[in-house]
Amino acid sequence: MHGAPLYIAETCPSQIRGTLISLKELAIVLGILLGFFVGSYEIDVIGGWRYMFGFSAPIALLMGFGMWTLPPSPRWLLLRAIQGKGPLQEYKENAIGALSKLRGRPAGDKVSEKQIEDTIISLKTAYTDEEAEGNFLEVLQGPSLKAFTIGGGLVLFQQITGQPSVLYYAGSILQSAGFSAAADAARVSVVIGIFKVS
Repeated sequence: MHGAPLYIAETCPSQIRGTLISLKELAIVLGILLGFFVGSYEIDVIGGWRYMFGFSAPIALLMGFGMWTLPPSPRWLLLRAIQGKGPLQEYKENAIGALSKLRGRPAGDKVSEKQIEDTIISLKTAYTDEEAEGNFLEVLQGPSLKAFTIGGGLVLFQQITGQPSVLYYAGSILQSAGFSAAADAARVSVVIGIFKVS
């Protein structure tokens, strides 16, 4: 869930990056909605929760196969070389091949080579003053501190507001709020899922 935005950010053109991350979030929310919907109809069936998992299994298998076919991030490959974890030329060739595959271009095209060269220059500039290995305390210094504060604050705010808990325990919460039948609470959970999509 958290690795996908990073992969998208490192591999997609900037013009569609935000759209792809939004589509990833939409897919997650639609999955939650599908789970609520199936659960609301199978609430009275003994072991009906298995249907929710059964409906998601083909989608999970398709996504797993799709992830298996994705190349590594070209930026990650180059970063490994810059950090001294392998020969630059080998990682550069792998990065060009990965970028060409991601963009649907023939292997080794000139546009991909130019983008890889620009990325190498950018990474070398960013890592010239840094050591090959860092430590955890670097997160609490300089520009990393700002990113850490924003990212940590977003996660903290999400947890404090209870949004994940409401989704996970919607049926139980609604029953405690006065919906006497589990089926009624499950159907109202579908409405919560619809609001989450919008």
